[in-house]
Amino acid sequence: MKIAITKSTLRVPPTYFATAHAEQLKASHDFHLFTLVAEITDRSVTVPVTDFVPGQLLGFRRRELVMPAFMPAMTLAIRRFKPDLIHQHFGTWSQPAVQASRQGTPLVTTLHGSDVVSLGNRADTFMAKWHHRNVLAAASQSKRILAVSNYLAGRATALGLDADKIEVHYQGVDTDYFAPGSHDSEGVPVVLFVGTLNTQKGIRDLIDASLAVWRKAHHRLVVIGDGPLRDAVEEQAASHPHIDFLGRMDREAIRGWMQQAHILVAPSQEAGGAREAAGLVLLEAQACGTPVLAYRSGGIPEMLDDGTTGLLASEADFSQLQSRLLQLLQLGSGEYLGMRRAARNFVVEHRSLAGSSKELDAHYKQVRELG
Repeated sequence: MKIAITKSTLRVPPTYFATAHAEQLKASHDFHLFTLVAEITDRSVTVPVTDFVPGQLLGFRRRELVMPAFMPAMTLAIRRFKPDLIHQHFGTWSQPAVQASRQGTPLVTTLHGSDVVSLGNRADTFMAKWHHRNVLAAASQSKRILAVSNYLAGRATALGLDADKIEVHYQGVDTDYFAPGSHDSEGVPVVLFVGTLNTQKGIRDLIDASLAVWRKAHHRLVVIGDGPLRDAVEEQAASHPHIDFLGRMDREAIRGWMQQAHILVAPSQEAGGAREAAGLVLLEAQACGTPVLAYRSGGIPEMLDDGTTGLLASEADFSQLQSRLLQLLQLGSGEYLGMRRAARNFVVEHRSLAGSSKELDAHYKQVRELG
């Protein structure tokens, strides 16, 4: 089957989900990825990628500013590829895929979260109206809508999208790449954060929890990422020797820290009406055998087995986050090793890329048969 994968922009790293399933299924299908702006530096990506906004020397962000002017060219290229099926990632910026599918090609759209948030926002600006039109057009034209969690499927249905079209498709992680490595169980435990340094990702809560429990349970807090709260995080790291701020890191380095970490903490919470739709970083850490701690927010509870592969705290309940962190740091060695094994097994059995690729292949075939 010839399958056109479509997305507004593509950066690899860090955005592997758009190419990962195609890499897994390329022996069975002929994939081509169409995007307006691409920046791919990982040579492991072998799926053909075509982007349409010229001027690579201008930089990624500047090219994004002129994306609308190149949408007709992307639509034409998709049609010329003559796909048997089009798979659009995100309901926003879906116009090229929607237009191309109107010649009779079945369309599948995966909702990732920000698109559903956009649909729920008031359409009181030009850009908000644009996003509304795109999401609704993609939903109307699609033969099947895939949501990355039950939480997101429920949000989409509540906002009026056709429940009969919506299926949950978890975005699995590569359990061959994210696998246990060297782990020093006798050294000072590493508490790890990987993500954007903003309010929604909850980095302030984690730092405060770390400071609160450090005297009772010595540990090292390692923060990887960048974002608007970078200066505040750097200031905290400078004031507290047990906090290490490492900034942006590549995929291999992040995997190394996940393998070394005692716990990964992802205290994501509601901010501006948005919640985390899934949380692949939780799956990546568990695949490495690292237990996780997170708030019960959005689709996050679907990314772990609470009490078995990690712990959940009530959303934005700092006191509970603090107590759960202390609980994990004070686990006995036998109980902790059991949680490590359970974390790895959960992802391999329920959230692996291999498993999600098989599910996606089944969706493709069903949609193609339905026409």
